[in-house]
Amino acid sequence: MIQSPAQLARRWSQHGSADRFLAANLSIGLGHFLVLFNGGAYLPMIPKVAGSLGCNPGYGDWTQDLYFLGLGLAFPLAPWLRSRLGDRGGLLLAFALFAVASALNALSTQYGWFLFARILAALAGGLTIPLSLSLLLSHYHAEGKSRGLFLWGWASITPFAFGPFLGGLLADTWGWRWLFILDVPLTLLVFLGIWFWEEPDQDHPAFAMDWLGYAFLAITLSSAVMFLNFWDIDGWWDSTRNELLLLLCLLAALALLLWSWPHRHSIIDLRLLRRRNFALAALGILLSGLFFQGTLAVLVVLYQLQFGFSAYRIGVLLLPMALLAPVSAAFSHWYLRRHDPRWLGVVAMLLLSVSAFWMASWALPVSPDMLCWPPLLVGLGLGALFGVWARIGLWGLAATEELRAASLLNLLRSSGQALGIPITAVFWARRSILHRHFLIQDPQQQHLAWNAALQRFSPLLTPAGAQAQLADLLGQQAAMLAFNEVFTVAGWGFLALAALSLFVGHPIASAEPMSEQMAIAEMVEP
Repeated sequence: MIQSPAQLARRWSQHGSADRFLAANLSIGLGHFLVLFNGGAYLPMIPKVAGSLGCNPGYGDWTQDLYFLGLGLAFPLAPWLRSRLGDRGGLLLAFALFAVASALNALSTQYGWFLFARILAALAGGLTIPLSLSLLLSHYHAEGKSRGLFLWGWASITPFAFGPFLGGLLADTWGWRWLFILDVPLTLLVFLGIWFWEEPDQDHPAFAMDWLGYAFLAITLSSAVMFLNFWDIDGWWDSTRNELLLLLCLLAALALLLWSWPHRHSIIDLRLLRRRNFALAALGILLSGLFFQGTLAVLVVLYQLQFGFSAYRIGVLLLPMALLAPVSAAFSHWYLRRHDPRWLGVVAMLLLSVSAFWMASWALPVSPDMLCWPPLLVGLGLGALFGVWARIGLWGLAATEELRAASLLNLLRSSGQALGIPITAVFWARRSILHRHFLIQDPQQQHLAWNAALQRFSPLLTPAGAQAQLADLLGQQAAMLAFNEVFTVAGWGFLALAALSLFVGHPIASAEPMSEQMAIAEMVEP
């Protein structure tokens, strides 16, 4: 006789608690992995996606920066969804939407539908992060929460770090659509695991959603990202649309400030910025996300477009980062429970700064063997990059303030990642054009490029072909100079962040148990 899902759930609920514990943890962990993996693995696929959908690679970047923005904007919606459906019901809805969005991404042949599905996946995935962590920790006793947080932190950094390698491998072997094709059955497994192994919520905490404040917030961040996206495509003031987007962003930001500051239960608590440690942590996590995601996007996407690297080859270059990031994350989790986070922050920022300056030292031709060393330092620093700022920002806050603080820090991290991609792309494009102009005006550089073209192609080269090769070589040289400037700016940025962490005040005792503080801090990490 065929049993209904409810009958199966009742029968399976009679299994031992160890079985339920393992099945629930695996389901929640796999779901969390998929959401973050779709951010890291998609990055090397952008050139192939843009080519398949018949659009400019610049439009391909939108599908990544808006994904990060969606993850951040979904976080403030999670408490409202929990108050309506509970953790279990909210997760089931979010993963169902994530599966639908993944199927639409896999089937889309038009850019507009693909972008819509990507944003839907981001909003659904962002909802799962706080709901998943809350449901996961409900399985642990107070003394065992540290183990649950360790597993959560490890599951957070691993897909983020391994994503470029596995995504590049997938794109060059099976094709980029397989990322989304595989998402559908795996998300279905997560859905069924939560459906069968999690008990329905008994009560739903009340929550009053600030919809007007949320509208101001979403308009502010969306218009800011889209202004930068169009700037990358059209130029600064080349269209009335850009002027209107900038005006809309400024007006919405002003409305958000005027609405949120006097209201204690607004969508974001801006009064937290009056606290020195939180204000510095907010600035630090915003800039950390901007510098890291911006330089990563430049390396992964533009190295394919400018220098002919394959997606898999780029992924292999970043494999040292992937291997060391989970190790550094495990160490950071242990360290932050016991010691002052400021010094770990200094070390992490210095490692990232050195790696950026190292990346800024290359000249053509680019050797993959040389490029593989800086990611080693990135992997060592990545595990503490966001966790340090989260711990600093939560120092000394009351229990009622910590969740609002984590929500704002998470939003700033995601916003920094979303803004970092177009800002870095615009900076690289403008500097590349400038360098190309001056290289063309420099007779010595033209002579060197001409000789290089003749040495490489002289047997078959016509004068017209030589002229074309000369232009290509000058363009590649200009691109490399612009790349070096991008990483130089990032190097100085991370160096400034290392100094910023030293200006943080001394640790302030909190009334919250350490396990609760770490649980809230984990919500901020990717």
